[in-house]
Amino acid sequence: MKSERELYFALGLAQKAGKLASGDQGVEDALKKGQGCLVLMAPDVSDRTRERLEGLCRRYGVPLRLGLPMAEMGQAVGRAPRAAVVVLDHHFLQLMM
Repeated sequence: MKSERELYFALGLAQKAGKLASGDQGVEDALKKGQGCLVLMAPDVSDRTRERLEGLCRRYGVPLRLGLPMAEMGQAVGRAPRAAVVVLDHHFLQLMM
């Protein structure tokens, strides 16, 4: 995984390119459509959210990794704090790994 600074930059690029979905519902919708290639979860999410995201990732066969804290993840994508984001494009996935 890249440094926090590199990950922050990559998340912003992916968001601007439309290759990222964020928030609980956005992540779930993307996974159900088979669009996700990686879910990044904030390390400071609640236990309930963590369990839900882990279950969704197992169900849809998408890797789950820890990302930035919720506030920073939200800032990176120009939104309110985010518990998770899902990368929708393999090229951006390579940029983040």
